[in-house]
Amino acid sequence: MRKTRFQKKKTSSLKIKIFGGLFFCLLAGLVYFLIWSPVLWVKKIEFRDSPLDTVLVSKGLSLIVQRNLEEKLWQIVPQKSIILAPVEKIKEDILEGFPEIKGVVVNKKLPHFRALASLSDIAGTELEVIIEKRESIGIWCQIEKIQSRPDLATTTPDEIAEPQSQGQTLDMAEPKIKKCFHIDREGIIYRESPLISGSVVLNIFSHKESVDLRTEVVSPETIDFILTVNNGLPKIKTAAGPSLQINDFRIISGEEIRVNVSGGCQIYFNPAYSIDSQLKTLELVLEKEIKENWSSLEYIDLRIDGRVYYKTR
Repeated sequence: MRKTRFQKKKTSSLKIKIFGGLFFCLLAGLVYFLIWSPVLWVKKIEFRDSPLDTVLVSKGLSLIVQRNLEEKLWQIVPQKSIILAPVEKIKEDILEGFPEIKGVVVNKKLPHFRALASLSDIAGTELEVIIEKRESIGIWCQIEKIQSRPDLATTTPDEIAEPQSQGQTLDMAEPKIKKCFHIDREGIIYRESPLISGSVVLNIFSHKESVDLRTEVVSPETIDFILTVNNGLPKIKTAAGPSLQINDFRIISGEEIRVNVSGGCQIYFNPAYSIDSQLKTLELVLEKEIKENWSSLEYIDLRIDGRVYYKTR
């Protein structure tokens, strides 16, 4: 009886060891298959919607992905397996290396088997890199600070009309430009650019002490305001016939944007108020008051809601 119990215990212990050994072998085989087996290594990198305008950029993106796949965890575990591919690190490195790229999505495409019975009939593992590039709306330039006009809320109409009598000089000179960059609709600069003068390209000037790529230099709300003015202003015609052609926008403060138009006139807008109302007021003033004096205008001030000031040379 005692011998029988001993044999049962011995048999049970042997079974545990056998099954434990089999489980360990299966686990080791699975780990090897998922990490070290070439079957699951990334064999193809596909870029979609990417700004691959030059071979240099294309190679640069590919090198970033390849470099991350070649790196090893703890100097041992390879990351070129589709399971361990460092997706987040790839995204971070691409965004850091290419400021003109707005967003990156990296998808892992696992292999699929056409026949479950055959591992040789397998589609290669693939990384799909989807690129969203920034779209330029124009050129933004860093300039030296420009003196704002007097505060309309605390200034009399005479003082507004004649700023020089109060020691205020209307700055009609060209601003001193430091650097220019392409800017997107979110107000983010991403690539250095020369200034392109004229009405073909939207030029925005504002003062910033220091600027870096991929930083917001103009708020999205201000960008929307500027784009609305840029679209609506040329539709307004003067009494003499020609429409208003925009040269550039100068952001002075949160309550003042100056628009330089053809003929040397400046138009002052206030982003805090309705742009539709300001454009309508401007159209009425040009039609009913200024008329043939358009060519001699120095500025039109629309910064206070429901009121307008202008001065001729």
